[in-house]
Amino acid sequence: MASEVVKRAVCGCCGIWEECTLDYIGWVEEKYGGVWVCGLCEEAIKDEQARLGVEVGVALRLHAMFRETVSSNNDDPPSVCIAHSLIQLIKKIISSSSSSSSSSSSSSSVNASPS
Repeated sequence: MASEVVKRAVCGCCGIWEECTLDYIGWVEEKYGGVWVCGLCEEAIKDEQARLGVEVGVALRLHAMFRETVSSNNDDPPSVCIAHSLIQLIKKIISSSSSSSSSSSSSSSVNASPS
């Protein structure tokens, strides 16, 4: 019953680890050419694919190069780097959300017909 056995898997991109079943580890490694990637890196790889229209292997290499650049410029452990990245992402989402809502409210006031 390999599916019930849990093992620690280390992400080939960021170095963070997760406890996963052997079946899941095998599925992820098969999908990413023998490299196990954590859920956060998997989402980043999917984003690279969608944004650039490239295949999985290319997106994986691009993300790994990005992570290597971030890691080489920073002495913090991977968990701190990931936390910092999430904070930056949240700030970006909030900023994007507030600017789109203000532009939609200003465009609706421009498009409104006078009474």
